[in-house]
Amino acid sequence: MSIDNLLDRTWTRDYTCNEFACEAWKQITGKDLSKRIEKFLNGKGRFKRLDKPISPCLVFLKNSDQSPTHIGLFYCDKLLHLTPRGVQFVPLELIFMHFREVRFYT
Repeated sequence: MSIDNLLDRTWTRDYTCNEFACEAWKQITGKDLSKRIEKFLNGKGRFKRLDKPISPCLVFLKNSDQSPTHIGLFYCDKLLHLTPRGVQFVPLELIFMHFREVRFYT
């Protein structure tokens, strides 16, 4: 499945990595994650944690306990995520260099 139409998204106050992850997930899987992600980030919902990524799965990234959780998707052996600089579709090796905690969920 092509994700080319997602690559032009930009970060705004109302459209962040959360909304992007939900849009990308819905396009790739056909399922709406918006309510599940909101509950999860507020400590009320659950996802199944994975030891290793599978395509597609959610990726939660953090630098410290005080930093906000950043969300992306593992898809076709890369991380698809929205940053303030735009969409990135990059190998996981690059992500491990920039985040202290990388967790995979389905």
